[in-house]
Amino acid sequence: MEESIYNIIIEDPIPQKRQKKYKSQFPGTIQPSYSTFGNQSNVIQVKNISGDYQLSSNRYTSESGTIGKAKTQQLSPIKPRIMGTNNLDEWIEKGSLVRSQELVHSHRNKLKPLVPKSIEKPTMGLQSNRNFIATNKIDIILQSPKQIQEQPNWLNKKDYGQIPLYLSQIKDQLQQSYLQEQDYAKKQLEAQNDQLQLLSEEELQQIREGLKQRYDEVNKQYQQYTHLKKFDTVGLKRRKEQFEKELIQLEKDMDKMKKQYVFVEK
Repeated sequence: MEESIYNIIIEDPIPQKRQKKYKSQFPGTIQPSYSTFGNQSNVIQVKNISGDYQLSSNRYTSESGTIGKAKTQQLSPIKPRIMGTNNLDEWIEKGSLVRSQELVHSHRNKLKPLVPKSIEKPTMGLQSNRNFIATNKIDIILQSPKQIQEQPNWLNKKDYGQIPLYLSQIKDQLQQSYLQEQDYAKKQLEAQNDQLQLLSEEELQQIREGLKQRYDEVNKQYQQYTHLKKFDTVGLKRRKEQFEKELIQLEKDMDKMKKQYVFVEK
């Protein structure tokens, strides 16, 4: 922006024009569509389903909006939502249901007797000439003694001392599984033997001589580094460690080759 004295004066902001106020095209005196507010009818649960501008006033509020109903008021009959009644006899006559004896309420038989009312008084003054002690004695004397049931002799049973059938079945299953495991192990061993080859005595002698010759060469080179007290460079230290590892591996191989039979993979 170029320097000018007119830029010092602050101009007043231009006021924005207000937008027109929103006015709904529907009048505000009618109920909105599918409204349930202020509903007095149990038949029609919602109002203004069709979305009309001019709705008929409520048939109750139009004629009986004041105190009491008008004498000239004539209400049209209201059709129930569900045609028919809940009478069981009418449903049976139509053939929708069949009467059975199981319809009797079973829970009524399980109810406890009613509590006596405050007006009802219990019977008082009942007396009896019966001697309960003497009658109890007579009943016990005349009662037949209890018979002791004899226990059966288990030694006389037909299958006494015999092995049960289920134990023999389990034994056969274990024997069969053991034979299967042995057969599987035998097949695995045969497969391994097919993959191995026995070295001859001449080949073993050549390998032993080669290992011994290689051991002497590595040991001779390794002896050159044993007199050193300090390994100043990384190369000397690494070379010494490499010789030591190779000598250890050669000793293990020579021990394996001392065996009488040596197998190798085909």
